[in-house]
Amino acid sequence: MTLDFAWQLVIAFQRCLKINLIMNRLIILFSSLAFIALTSCESGQEELPDEAMQGIALQDMLGEEEYWEGNKLEYKELFFLNQTDLFCKTDSNKTYSGIIKVRSRKGTIALLESYSSGLKNGDFFEYHDTGKLKSKRQYKQGMRHGYFFEWLNDGTIYSRKYFQDDLEDFGRFDDEGVSTTGKSMAALELATWKGEASDFYFKFAGDPKRGGIIHIRETEELYDGNVTALDNEGRKEAMLRYRKGKYHGTISKWDEKGNLWEEAEYDRGILVAFTIKNGKPFDPTQVIDVSEDPEMVNILFGD
Repeated sequence: MTLDFAWQLVIAFQRCLKINLIMNRLIILFSSLAFIALTSCESGQEELPDEAMQGIALQDMLGEEEYWEGNKLEYKELFFLNQTDLFCKTDSNKTYSGIIKVRSRKGTIALLESYSSGLKNGDFFEYHDTGKLKSKRQYKQGMRHGYFFEWLNDGTIYSRKYFQDDLEDFGRFDDEGVSTTGKSMAALELATWKGEASDFYFKFAGDPKRGGIIHIRETEELYDGNVTALDNEGRKEAMLRYRKGKYHGTISKWDEKGNLWEEAEYDRGILVAFTIKNGKPFDPTQVIDVSEDPEMVNILFGD
């Protein structure tokens, strides 16, 4: 084998590698854009200007140096922001250039990001656990540049803004979304929540039992809202109402057969009265034994 022939083989091999790399990136690109298109057709999201819904440019995708995909835990372990807020790889401390795709614990896409030499550059997408689009933000070399939209799970616009070279254009929208109510996105999303106990503690923190205080895990706000608790079979187990993190209003619980087992009235965490106890109407004239539950003293001596 001559040296020239061997060199030609090397060049051919390199070209094949380059073609495969381009094809992989094209597959990633079109898959991501198809997913974005499917999840962008919710109520409110069709109001985005055309330029705001453009995906990552083809030439930018092909020119990126790297592509990484993994779960949130791996994402936190393998990348970090350095002292100058540049996005870097943990193993080398070098800045990252490329596409980042993060998946949720359920396997659905959670984040899609684009970096250039550690700077945010291009479109940043975030998704709800349901797979619906949660936010889209546009950057240019680390600066906010373009549209910043956020949506609730039902497609309602939570917030919409426009930036030019990191400066906000305050007069661009007449209606900036429901964020003007002063409530966080998490508080609005969780105002009415339904799910199993295993999912409850991903959303909330604290003690959900009588006398306990519940916080929204993401924002650490005291919880205001209603929780419908389901058992492992998807059957309704309890209806819990909270105000400022405490039981407030009617609290209802069902047994495994779907029978109402307990119902009581609370006022800001204080038990006011039972209406149903052990599946039967509660007799307010009965003798109350406080030895097993000291908090029952509130019935007799609470303010």
